Amino acid sequence: MSSFESVLLSLQDWGYWLVFFGSMVEGELILLSASAAASLGYLDISKVFTIAFLTTVFVDQGLFFIGRHIGTDWLIRRVPKLEKARNKAFLFLNRMEIFFIFAFRFIYGIRTVSPLIIGSAGIKPLKFILCNIVSGLIWAGGSCWLGYEIADTISDGRFNYKDLILYTSAIIAFGALLVYLITNKKYNK
Repeated sequence: MSSFESVLLSLQDWGYWLVFFGSMVEGELILLSASAAASLGYLDISKVFTIAFLTTVFVDQGLFFIGRHIGTDWLIRRVPKLEKARNKAFLFLNRMEIFFIFAFRFIYGIRTVSPLIIGSAGIKPLKFILCNIVSGLIWAGGSCWLGYEIADTISDGRFNYKDLILYTSAIIAFGALLVYLITNKKYNK
């Protein structure tokens, strides 16, 4: 057995734990990799999706309530390097409240601290819960789909760049429509 095969076999033992821990932070690469492993039969894609979705939603919800009840100053005192990320997240939040709440998990560098900031900004819990669930579904579903499809397409030898362009364009168009609806003044109240 090659060392690569042994890594893949150990992935069956530890892969779901990696998805769990990766989903707590900026873990897109882990989720894409786990989804690719599912495409090759080493993990179950429904388990990968469920773990990623539930973990990201519950962790972000917990951080929101921590931020709501005790703020973010305690964190900045302990980790001063996070002050820049906190200030950047507050800036985004003040400019585009609903959009930021929906999109924070897709913004590299401020994802983990964002729920704390949103909670400390006095955002209503129901607004955050709804945006968090929808955003978590899109993040987990999109990442799982992308990782699975890329690995499946490459391993089957049927890679077609035209399909990739079509699917990517459809995802971007859908995302742009969501961004428009969420940030439109009529819907942002």
